[in-house]
Amino acid sequence: MRLRGGARFAVASVIAALLSFWTIAYFARHQPLVVQLCISGVIIALSIVRSDERQAGAAGGAPLPTWVSWVARFVLIPLVALLGSAIGRVVHAHAALGFALIAVPLVAAIWVRRFGPVWARLGSLWSFPFVASLVTPAAALAAGAGVWWGALAAVIAVAWGSVLGWLAGSAAAAGRLGEAEWRPRDASQGSPAAATPPTATGERKLAASSRMAVHLALSFAAAILLGWWLLPDHLGWFVLTAFVVNSGNRGRGDVVYKGIQRLVGAAAGTVVATLLGTAFAPGDSSALVALFVILGLGAVLRTISYAWWAAAMTGGLALLYDFLGQGGTDVLGQRLLAILLGGLIAIAASCFVAPVRSIDVVRRRTADLLGLGREALTGDRGAPEYARLAPQLHEATARIEQLAPPFHALRMVTLGRVGPARRTADLIDRAGALGAGLESFVTRHSRERGAQLGAELRAVREVLVALRRD
Repeated sequence: MRLRGGARFAVASVIAALLSFWTIAYFARHQPLVVQLCISGVIIALSIVRSDERQAGAAGGAPLPTWVSWVARFVLIPLVALLGSAIGRVVHAHAALGFALIAVPLVAAIWVRRFGPVWARLGSLWSFPFVASLVTPAAALAAGAGVWWGALAAVIAVAWGSVLGWLAGSAAAAGRLGEAEWRPRDASQGSPAAATPPTATGERKLAASSRMAVHLALSFAAAILLGWWLLPDHLGWFVLTAFVVNSGNRGRGDVVYKGIQRLVGAAAGTVVATLLGTAFAPGDSSALVALFVILGLGAVLRTISYAWWAAAMTGGLALLYDFLGQGGTDVLGQRLLAILLGGLIAIAASCFVAPVRSIDVVRRRTADLLGLGREALTGDRGAPEYARLAPQLHEATARIEQLAPPFHALRMVTLGRVGPARRTADLIDRAGALGAGLESFVTRHSRERGAQLGAELRAVREVLVALRRD
């Protein structure tokens, strides 16, 4: 079900990327920086469709009305793209300084989540052009000044991405009629509600979004310094990997688990694409065809594991370097070293500096679900707000299930011998089943079923209380 639901948006994202690429290439065919513009447009189009995919899977609804979101896209992203184009030229001239300038708005996009879902949405929008600048190879930034072309490329990418994202969202909504709703469980960068862990209680006073921003800032700083010192010609691989590994984490355990996935995926994708790139001469357009094929496969398989998307992105970037004449097997070892060190930097920042304990996130989200469950079991079924509990329970259950993979993996690897990990994984499983039952109960009431769910709710609460000792 996840693969089928994700395929709609995967196909839409690849079509949007292709249409953006060829439209920009046509209008900017006489410009010396056409490759830079096409790359930027592809990344923005992919990001737009991915953003619509997250909104389609958010049961609580989008933080902004659709028309407001579209206006914000067409106004904010092209304006920011102007700045991104200018910073891209700095990356070519002074790589360390350029990447540091890119890091500032990306960190700010995480920090503003503390002000609510609307700011989180706006931060996500303004980050797209800077992510594009982060991915674009320095060789593609070398020619031409025309920063205004960056705004035009952004408008084209936003238009194609918005149209294809809307079509995929409409198809997904129609497909959910008569079947269980698909819930995306990836989230390299989840919805604002899902991606930002709640602030821990007690002695931890720093908001979770602020801690995530600190983690990302430290990751960028360390990656830039270490890359500039060790492998200045491959600095972009350090910085990009640090960003990919650290984005969208939901706690210390989550970032380690997904960090390992992303490292493995990125390394595998780089190896395969670098070896594949030897079959193409520099400037051979067949390499671009292979790039889009890899991106398409990664977009489809991302719903299963983010490792596939990490492999596709880094593999596509490796092919792009080969297309620009900067590839070959002789640089493979250096790329892999940069990926490994960049990923380890991101994991270390999230684990040792103001860490967000994954077990605390599980406890908080489970407590939120139990609160909604009490309302579902004891609330007035005739009240207008009672019907809204079903999507809220759906969202709360999905937020808990997002935390399951690292605990399930740890429970399996340790054979259940690590008590806190086993009990937390068991709690997630019981809470997920309870949430699904409560969601069904809201729409199909049954006295007997209500008694069963009430007993299970009390049992989950007891497990949650016991977990606080861990």
